Amino acid sequence: MNLAELMTAGGFVSEVPVKKEIVWARKGPDGVDTETKFDVFVRRQSFGAIEVIYGNETDRSKMARYICESIRLGDKGADEIPYEKAVLLDPALGTLLVRAINEVNGIGSAAPKN
Repeated sequence: MNLAELMTAGGFVSEVPVKKEIVWARKGPDGVDTETKFDVFVRRQSFGAIEVIYGNETDRSKMARYICESIRLGDKGADEIPYEKAVLLDPALGTLLVRAINEVNGIGSAAPKN
């Protein structure tokens, strides 16, 4: 395979975000089970971008950085989640967002098999 063939085969990350539905189930403030469905836009991350996110910074949350670099909100996916807000996310919601990012990027249990 040469570089042109690798490009044609999709070996490089597209900048087009992927729309994913999130279903967030939790107990509401009144103790009642609540389910919220909403869409997010997931930016695909390149190999190099993921390496930077998970790099040597030890004083910041890597998962919060992963969310703020990858998740976009709003009707057109224009709203970013600032790092300072990402670290404050409900743990269950943060986990759902990371799962959506991993699915879009083919990481973890959703990773393609060789």
